[in-house]
Amino acid sequence: MNSHYKSPEIVKDDRSPTGYFVTFRYMDKNTEKVGLIGDWMFSDIHHSSHWDSARIWPEQWRKDLFPHTLLGLKKTPEALTSGRAQTKIAPMTFDFDWDILKLGLYEMRKTNVPGLFEYTIPLPSGIFNYRFVLDMPEGNPLKMVTVTDPQNPPFTVGDKIQPYSRVYVPFDGRRQIIDRSVECPMEGGGRLEVFEYETAPSFGAGETQQGVIYLPESYDPALSCPVMYLSHGGGDNAASWVNQGALKHIMDHLIAGGRTGPMAVVLMDNEAFHWDNFGKCIPNLTEYLIPWVESTYAVGGKPGKRAFAGFSAGGFLAYEILASCPEWFDYIGVWSGGKRVEAVPDGKVNPRLQVHIGAGRYDDAFFTFGYKLEDLLHDLGMNFTSYFPEGGHQWSVWRQLLEDFCGRVLWK
Repeated sequence: MNSHYKSPEIVKDDRSPTGYFVTFRYMDKNTEKVGLIGDWMFSDIHHSSHWDSARIWPEQWRKDLFPHTLLGLKKTPEALTSGRAQTKIAPMTFDFDWDILKLGLYEMRKTNVPGLFEYTIPLPSGIFNYRFVLDMPEGNPLKMVTVTDPQNPPFTVGDKIQPYSRVYVPFDGRRQIIDRSVECPMEGGGRLEVFEYETAPSFGAGETQQGVIYLPESYDPALSCPVMYLSHGGGDNAASWVNQGALKHIMDHLIAGGRTGPMAVVLMDNEAFHWDNFGKCIPNLTEYLIPWVESTYAVGGKPGKRAFAGFSAGGFLAYEILASCPEWFDYIGVWSGGKRVEAVPDGKVNPRLQVHIGAGRYDDAFFTFGYKLEDLLHDLGMNFTSYFPEGGHQWSVWRQLLEDFCGRVLWK
């Protein structure tokens, strides 16, 4: 690995519309072109809905913007793929096209150093996921060949791929309104451990599975602390919440700031079970994962010290846990559920249960799942709290839901 360059490099600069510039660098002496792509497209409340966003690039930053990226919904006008011009478009007047996947893509510039490419963009506070694009056969974004940053590799579990590196940008109160410093690293804090536990061979995912546990800085094997079991969404794995979700940083900040008590967080891999919730995911959780974790670490032990939460496909898993076995948890977070509300939970099974409902305000799940679940739980007389931050079906929203669930609901 070449160590004579830094990537990413974050510089405070008054010329930046956000107060900070971030420079990304990639070394490859055998190529003539390298791209940079990340989840840094923005919108505002006036041009956002569940079917479209303003598609504002980082260079066009304003204080009132928030991350909002929609994938694969409509055709992207050519002017919007340049990384510069913001073009006004009439809604619902163009056809479905995968070119929208090119939003946020920049062509990096060659430097005077042979083989070194770089690109600088302004970014607001918080975490942003990015990767380098080495090839795009036929200009088709579905065939995009990408790599993570060799100077900034992602956290991984086993041989499971993590497709993104991430960068953490500080807050500038002069040019920003939303402070997402909770997503940035802090000194000290808890630790992450990768573990392996036995599961049923009949589930078809092998005799063992790997997971990750976050243990707070004050963790003491002689003193039990509460635990949250946290699921990713479709296409992700046990490392995704550490990378795209900034899990450790968020938990460190919440605990250090007294917004939640010391707690552990367990990350599992439900993609390995192909989201067969009743046949595999839930039995794996209740019969294998929880017993192993709680006999190995001083965490949980009873429903009042357990929580479960998940987003997207993991949100629907959370809903099916709510509907089928709520006696296991006193707190369940159902976020951006991937399917419509169908089964009806029994509020009498666990009267202590607190449900947290969340989705991006411009996510389809907000309309087809969030509202319906609120109405259902209200009619059943069950306890619930809702939070619908600005954004779509994306990590910037799920990080906020994690913060709200832990800081406002858990262990209260």
